[in-house]
Amino acid sequence: MITIVINNDDVYKNENIELIHFIYYLIVYFILEVTFIITAFLNVQQLQTISTTVDNSMNLMGRLIDKTKRMNVTRTTTTNEKPQQSILPIRILELEAKIENRPTIIDEKSSAVLKYRTPHFRSTATIQFPPLDEGEHWKIGWIQSCTRMDFLNSYGDWGYSSWEFPQLVSGQNPMISDSDGRNYPFYGSKCEVIELHGPCLDYQTIKVLMNDNFYPHITWDIPTSNERLSRLTNVKRHQNFYTWLVAMNVKTGSIIVLKTISWQMNLEINIDPTKSQGSRATLISDPIPIQPEILKQNIRIPTCVLYPPNANSAQILVWHPGCRVGEVSKRPEIVVLPRCMFVLHQNPYYNHYIRHKTHTSIQNKLNGGSSSSSSSSDTKSNASQSTKTKPFCRLIFPPSSPPNSSSIPGNRCCDDMKHILDDHARLAQGVIVR
Repeated sequence: MITIVINNDDVYKNENIELIHFIYYLIVYFILEVTFIITAFLNVQQLQTISTTVDNSMNLMGRLIDKTKRMNVTRTTTTNEKPQQSILPIRILELEAKIENRPTIIDEKSSAVLKYRTPHFRSTATIQFPPLDEGEHWKIGWIQSCTRMDFLNSYGDWGYSSWEFPQLVSGQNPMISDSDGRNYPFYGSKCEVIELHGPCLDYQTIKVLMNDNFYPHITWDIPTSNERLSRLTNVKRHQNFYTWLVAMNVKTGSIIVLKTISWQMNLEINIDPTKSQGSRATLISDPIPIQPEILKQNIRIPTCVLYPPNANSAQILVWHPGCRVGEVSKRPEIVVLPRCMFVLHQNPYYNHYIRHKTHTSIQNKLNGGSSSSSSSSDTKSNASQSTKTKPFCRLIFPPSSPPNSSSIPGNRCCDDMKHILDDHARLAQGVIVR
């Protein structure tokens, strides 16, 4: 028989170990229970969220279906209407703008006036125009405006004269039309503009071009003198222009600007009146002209450029006695009146100017206006300076009807163009420039 003796200390240790194990298992049990409860709660919340999402998705799908039905109904309703014509692109195949790379030519042959001829500005564009429907009528061509005009002729201590555009000097308009006056708003009536009529099923390739230069006459003597003395000492000219290549829908009056060109003409001539004729004048400005710039972003055409008067009909010659260039005369005199007298009657800026009664000999020396603000050729320049040429302009303010031309004394606007100008006035409110 084997007898095992158990110590009391060992029994006590075993009981403690069992108690610790029991407590451990109990804690693990409660942790698992809590975990299961939390998991079950989260599962219930997730199921509710999924249910709500499904309901919302069904509602959204229903709304999409309803919207699709409405679109189908709208499409069915408008099917019977004539579809709006799409505007096909107008393509510029070639565009060139330049000024002749030569100096201004000075001419002292006349005993009455100094003449000079500037290099020509030329622009050429080749355009591909899209097909046209029946009844469509388009004009593609050049529109030009003058934005700055400094044309100053100094006569030493006697004073100076200036060719001015009243609309620009007074700030009435930011620009003035440089149209030939026969085909507003285009610069010319020949190669400067081309008309297209529908129907045409294929693209058409067209070419438009223009040129401009200056050939003014400036009196050797002061413009109010009846003599032929040599007092001219300096001539300065600075003009800025915008030239637009446009397409105009004749039926609607809408104008699409295709390209904008910016160019300028700067020159200065010194004259020594003590020298003999033929050796007095010297070109002191840069003989190489500044070349035009084809702008990356088009400039919008203001309404004042689309209607009369044009530059040649609005220019005036002002005499500032006893003043140097830049000084303000107390008694300025208008030596040459504008062909379109509305320019002065509608502009209070010149109310205090004296209207000088120019002597016949002075008119002959000025050659009917002495300087053309711009000209596409020598013929155009000379025609614009001749007193025998009938003007064909009338000042039009689109917001209101112009007064009767016969009621204003001294108005030399030609009446045979009245019907054309009335058409311009009628369309003035509806012109859209893009």
